[in-house]
Amino acid sequence: MKFLRTVDNYWFGCGSPTSLGFLRIVMGFLVTIDLLVMGLRWEDWFSEKGYVPASLAQMWFPGDPYVWYSGKEAPIWEGGRILPKINLLSGITNPLWAQIFFWGVVVFAILTTLGLWTRLSTILLALGIVSLHHRDPLILMGGDTVLRVIVLYLALAPCGAACSLDRLIGLWKGKLKPGPVVVSLWSQRLITYNVALLYVTTVWLKWYGIHWRTGDASYYSSNLPEFFRFPYPHFLVEMPWVRFGTYAALLVEFLLGTMVFYRPWRKYVLWSGIVLHGGIEYTMNVPLFGYILVSTYICFFDGEEVSAWFKGVGERFKSLRITVHIPEGHTLAPNSIAVLSALDPLGLVEYLPGSKSGFEVTRANGVPVRGVWIVATRSMGAWPILGIPWIWNRFLTRALEA
Repeated sequence: MKFLRTVDNYWFGCGSPTSLGFLRIVMGFLVTIDLLVMGLRWEDWFSEKGYVPASLAQMWFPGDPYVWYSGKEAPIWEGGRILPKINLLSGITNPLWAQIFFWGVVVFAILTTLGLWTRLSTILLALGIVSLHHRDPLILMGGDTVLRVIVLYLALAPCGAACSLDRLIGLWKGKLKPGPVVVSLWSQRLITYNVALLYVTTVWLKWYGIHWRTGDASYYSSNLPEFFRFPYPHFLVEMPWVRFGTYAALLVEFLLGTMVFYRPWRKYVLWSGIVLHGGIEYTMNVPLFGYILVSTYICFFDGEEVSAWFKGVGERFKSLRITVHIPEGHTLAPNSIAVLSALDPLGLVEYLPGSKSGFEVTRANGVPVRGVWIVATRSMGAWPILGIPWIWNRFLTRALEA
């Protein structure tokens, strides 16, 4: 019973949503980059003039998104019936409407990254990504599949409860209480389980390939000219390095699917995964694949661990700490204190009462600094607005109360 309670607490316990919020930022950014890259050649991928017109996509991946269908055209399932697939672009051949839909998905990706209207943004982003992938299934790879699955999980997760504009706006308006947030972590556990399952099934399937068992599979993958990216030493594609690389990849993937859950080994297993995907990213032109896989590693850490890691990074850069002296006769409103604290995960900014009529900023060694814009450079949550200086000045002014 103790073991069962441990398992139940792992899957359905509660904790900090920081990991989910951090994953939402990283994954939303990667989705945005992925869509913008496709947007450069939008007509080639999603129009009737491109490589895959709607009729060809329908032949390759048939089905009606709105109804159950059966009969001779239905796949061979029991009863000849399947769940309908989601494709909001089904039957749309007008390039204007298709392009409006595509750039609308880009907007939702940006909103997801920022954590603004997070629940609605993540749901609409998930529907958009699934529809785009079903519209053009011929161009997809494993990284696209992982990206689509993670976005679907984010739509189910409370990923806007931390590291989001929704959180900051709620604190500013007094609708949310400052302090630690506790949420159910089942969605985060589901992501970690699926990532581990991905690696285990990868090893399982590879082991049935002759070249993986004989240890020369990495030779063939590294000699595919269409995937070549950056030069590397030629001896890496000769024996015995080919055999070492092949079996090392299998071992790392096996550990990422099994021993990653053993906490004393977790950090080292994840580092080995970063090295593996870093090598693939350098040598092979598989866009964003390594970044997408490595970003999912965030969910193997609890939110409290992620917050502690950021604090540790702040300790290493303590020489960058600054002190902000509040104008005389004023103080920070309680809601403002909560927002400023949330904007500074590294703990590099301290706010103290001042003796002058305006804001005064000093470095850790006591040397004064002109302007308050430096405060935004120390507060990670303010980095998205670094290009608009007046916003931060106005924000600090409105954070005061007499």
